[in-house]
Amino acid sequence: MTTVLLAGRRLPHGDWEGDDFTPGAGGKMVTCTDTSAGRALCYATNGRTNLDGRTVRSAVHPHDTGGINLTQAKQAIESLSICTLVIPRNWLWHDLSALLTAKKGAIIQLWYASIPRQYREQAGAAFGHAVWVSHLSAASGCRTWDALDANVAHHGQWIPARYIRAAAEEWSRRNGQSALYVGYVPLQHL
Repeated sequence: MTTVLLAGRRLPHGDWEGDDFTPGAGGKMVTCTDTSAGRALCYATNGRTNLDGRTVRSAVHPHDTGGINLTQAKQAIESLSICTLVIPRNWLWHDLSALLTAKKGAIIQLWYASIPRQYREQAGAAFGHAVWVSHLSAASGCRTWDALDANVAHHGQWIPARYIRAAAEEWSRRNGQSALYVGYVPLQHL
């Protein structure tokens, strides 16, 4: 597989949640946050720690058969590595966009149906979902890794930032919050 660099840092390949069999989930794909956490960790360590979503899920205790939240992902990341997952409180879009413009990467929990069909991996989308975004480009939008994308050889896809913002804000609204549900792994040395 090819290596793609962003400011000297390796962009991770995709990770499809469809191969993350989760006992008790009835065959449903429920590891989007786990998979996104694995991409965040891989990027932050410059590829030195590259965990599949199923590995992250196996470290969640107590075990969960549904989708996990960022606090559970933090616990898993900290048990599997020397890294932490920072979960900022009260962040709005301007905070997240500053992090992404600085190319630091973020896990974003969002309402999948708010992303137009041409940028989603499936038609049915009325559910909460998590993606990992490496960075924001004023010209291209958000470079996004979607756990529903079965192409594990790619390095994300561009989605206009306005759609990622709308989806993140809709998820927060549906949960009675104004703050976004985001997390990031601080970058280690190259």
